[in-house]
Amino acid sequence: MNTDNNNYITVIGAANIDIGGTPTKPLIPADSNPGKISINYGGVARNIAHNLCLLGLPVKFITAIGSDVLGEDMLRHCESIGMDISSVLHIPNETSSMYLYINNDNGDMDLAIDHMTICSRITPDYLESLSGIINGATAVVTDANISSEAFVALKEISRVPVYADPVSTALAERIKPFLDGIDTIKPNRLEAEYLTGMTIQTEADYRAAANAILDMGVRRVFMSMGSEGMIAADKNNMYIVGEYPAEVVCTTGAGDSATAAIVWASTVIADNGSLVTAAKAANVVAAMTVSVQDTNNPNLSHQTAFDKIIKSNMSVREI
Repeated sequence: MNTDNNNYITVIGAANIDIGGTPTKPLIPADSNPGKISINYGGVARNIAHNLCLLGLPVKFITAIGSDVLGEDMLRHCESIGMDISSVLHIPNETSSMYLYINNDNGDMDLAIDHMTICSRITPDYLESLSGIINGATAVVTDANISSEAFVALKEISRVPVYADPVSTALAERIKPFLDGIDTIKPNRLEAEYLTGMTIQTEADYRAAANAILDMGVRRVFMSMGSEGMIAADKNNMYIVGEYPAEVVCTTGAGDSATAAIVWASTVIADNGSLVTAAKAANVVAAMTVSVQDTNNPNLSHQTAFDKIIKSNMSVREI
């Protein structure tokens, strides 16, 4: 392992207040459902940054926060877990991003609404003003909550590898035409279907979709396959890495933690984060995340993740 963590990761995108509910019995539409309601801090970029901090990597976080109490509390929490928040943009008289979701009784998301207009304040000019912070990093990670214009500007500004998380099919539209030159992307099946225009049902479909994304100019693609694990591919190699077993409590944040794990494995582990190692890391960290109610697993660390990767018997198959 490379334990020199002096180099930091820059993370750009949304920081949300997450309000979520999970019913104790199957959901009944248009009715009041008994269950549990929680308030957590989320947002894809913030979740990624949080997980990177837990994994022991220094993080400089770039986001926009409103003038409300919940947003300021969230920012203090980010600072308390080790994020450098000195580049966060504070917008007076605006509401911080909020995300409202309802799970089914198995812990899987059934419906969600987001209020994230403040992310439009992360403009190309603002990113240009932070070019030194962006290019001083080992890598930069962004979610698709930023605008297309900001995404294009980031690509032009960055001299370090850019990792992108599509977030959702709706937001993937913002980055779809501009993927050429991106180092790494981690879509799930639905996001990959949107990016490629393909229907993905079989292993052959996953393989074709991965190749289509690579043909868009992306260097590496890691595609979640649900219970089948993850496809990891570049122009020369493609693997399916089987899932890491987990007892699912809540799936919110699992994909974000997988993205963080790919960044961590690619910058810290001595084999330079091979496709297989990065996919194993993604599966391990995602499994740890879904095993708790919170968006981030407080038991995640560099050592716990590394030990699980080493001791795991996840299947690896070249395709």
